[in-house]
Amino acid sequence: MLLTVAIPTFRRPEMLAECLDSLLPQLEDSVELLVIDNDPAASARALVEGYADPRLRYAHESRPGVVQARNRAVADSAGRYLGFIDDDEVARPGWIAALVRHAGLGLPASFGMVVPRYLGPVAPGLRALLDDLYTRDLARPADADVSDKWIHVGTGNSLFDKQACFTGPDPFSAHLNGTGGEDVWLVRSLVERGIPIHWNPAAVVEEQIPPDRSTLDYVRERKFRHGQQRIVMMRGAGGARGWAKAGLWMGVGAAQVALHGGKALALRAIGKPGWRGAAVRASGGLGKLLWWRLWQHRPYGG
Repeated sequence: MLLTVAIPTFRRPEMLAECLDSLLPQLEDSVELLVIDNDPAASARALVEGYADPRLRYAHESRPGVVQARNRAVADSAGRYLGFIDDDEVARPGWIAALVRHAGLGLPASFGMVVPRYLGPVAPGLRALLDDLYTRDLARPADADVSDKWIHVGTGNSLFDKQACFTGPDPFSAHLNGTGGEDVWLVRSLVERGIPIHWNPAAVVEEQIPPDRSTLDYVRERKFRHGQQRIVMMRGAGGARGWAKAGLWMGVGAAQVALHGGKALALRAIGKPGWRGAAVRASGGLGKLLWWRLWQHRPYGG
């Protein structure tokens, strides 16, 4: 088996069905699909088994948290290469072929393009902010080394050579179970080990964005969490160098809060629409200052 495509899922049956429906017509002989159901009640089992397709396998990971689901995918995958797609993503035609092509090139890790698909109306003044949050487009040539962009990629729409990238049975770090960021932590470790990551713009997925994730409050919350995760990633395993990087980025965060926070207040007071963007950037800065509170908010269980 060349490639296993893993789909971790948690109580999103409609989106999971759309994801699977986009993948099954693309399957090749050397490719399988593996759904990792992270719901203790195994709510996705009936849906997956209802397809009755031998190329589609089901695994139940009852231990809560996104890290547990991803590590289960590593353990249960039969392919030499492991691809990830999230259960709220829909693969465009040619997605699996693009992953197979990169596997054929022998690339150790690569990441594809993500574009948003909004499931409801978007409020005026929010579209650019939402597109910035949900779009992954590194604007590099196909197959380019994008190791310098490691903090901008994650396991949604990714490909890994398991032998090259995963040195142990649980490569996704348990200390980020529930908080998110475990995928960026892994990619950071790959780059630090000298394993290059590559860009695969032909592998395009659409991330489905429901109305409750297309509000200003949600964007600010996500940017706050991204700010926290940046400090955690820069700090790494600790040591003087890690703390120096963290301190530098905390300084950046303080400047963002002062500059963009003040700008947001001023623009809102005079009724200018740019206050939303400034408020979002200030939220990202605040997250860098309050990074240690990351573990108090656990949106992914665990």
